[in-house]
Amino acid sequence: MTLYSYPITIEKEGKLYYAYSEDFPGVYGLGKTIEEAKRSILKAMRLYINHCRKKRKPVPPTRTIYAETVTLAVD
Repeated sequence: MTLYSYPITIEKEGKLYYAYSEDFPGVYGLGKTIEEAKRSILKAMRLYINHCRKKRKPVPPTRTIYAETVTLAVD
């Protein structure tokens, strides 16, 4: 088993949560909860990776080295 690490982002749009990863353009997940959206994007990412491996194409590299949520004050 090969392990891959990628950052994902989950945003709320209306009543649904939308999940995506910058490393997988066009691949996304949806859900009524954050957890559903997370499961959805992970499933989509696994399908994408398996497709790449089957077609002998490179698996997307992780581009994000560091991410942080910051809070800043603006006058």
